[in-house]
Amino acid sequence: MNRRTFRLVLLALVVATLGAVVAPGVAIADPIGDKRAEATELDAQINSNAQKLGALNEQINSAENDLAKANTDIQQADALVTVTEAKTKELHAEVAQRAATVYTQSGTNGGVEDLDSQNAQDLSSKQKYSSVAAQRDDQIINNLAKAKERVALRKADAEKARQNAQDQRDAIAAQKDKLDEGQAALQQLQSKVTGEIAVLVQQAEQERQARETAQAAAQYALAQSQQQAATTPPTTSGGVGAVMAYAYAQLGKPYCYAGVGPSCYDCSGLSMMAWAQAGVSMSHGSYDQMASFPRVSMDQLEVGDLVFWDGHVGIYVGGGAVLHAPHTGTVVQITPIWPGVIGAVRPA
Repeated sequence: MNRRTFRLVLLALVVATLGAVVAPGVAIADPIGDKRAEATELDAQINSNAQKLGALNEQINSAENDLAKANTDIQQADALVTVTEAKTKELHAEVAQRAATVYTQSGTNGGVEDLDSQNAQDLSSKQKYSSVAAQRDDQIINNLAKAKERVALRKADAEKARQNAQDQRDAIAAQKDKLDEGQAALQQLQSKVTGEIAVLVQQAEQERQARETAQAAAQYALAQSQQQAATTPPTTSGGVGAVMAYAYAQLGKPYCYAGVGPSCYDCSGLSMMAWAQAGVSMSHGSYDQMASFPRVSMDQLEVGDLVFWDGHVGIYVGGGAVLHAPHTGTVVQITPIWPGVIGAVRPA
């Protein structure tokens, strides 16, 4: 294997390596995306549980309101019972006092001669009054007793309502406690997943940096191989020889926007400076350069001709290849003519 064949094989290996590093469309696992999807799902569950917890809190509030109302009803019933009992005792005492008075006044300490017609009439009126009063008092006492019974029933209903409210509150509180536990577990898991995402992002960044380093190394190796494979410009005559000698001397120098050398170039800056060595002046811009010289068909290309794409230009070196500064992140290099050529010219 001669030196040129060896260099071409090395160039092919470098290009293959570079393609493997930056090849698009390769299906790879996306652990960060998977973890973010998991975090999104956990966040949705946490939000759903939070809504459920809010609803349970409202139910607990309602049960506590019912419990408070029942306690108030019981207190009011107890107060009414106390009032009724006191009123009953008071009325019993009053009735007893009245009965004693009537009994005392209905008796007589004198003989028959002391009982005149007026006394007899007064006694009869008092007895009638006593009878009516007694009936009225009995009615009031009965009404008070019935009122006491109604209050007792009201208290019993209130106590039942209180127990129901308490049971309901306890049941809802138990649900809330269980949901709180689940919420805490979800939040703990979410924190874990968030931490894992941070680790994966850090790893991805390290891998990205490693890929960029490998890509830069591959590009540098490519440039070196290109220089080794084509360090001698093709044999030409006249000013084209100076053009090609200059262009080949720039191989491996980086692309830079609006660059015209000597340390870096853009595509039209390189072609402009190369042809300046032959005394040909042209604008710094691929579209202007294409419009400034006679057109050449692709099957009639000669070394030194300028080949154009939309917004790009290269110098033809023969063998279907061009020398150019492709774009940011690359260096001046020789490559096969890209697809999408829109024309070629021959500076003169």
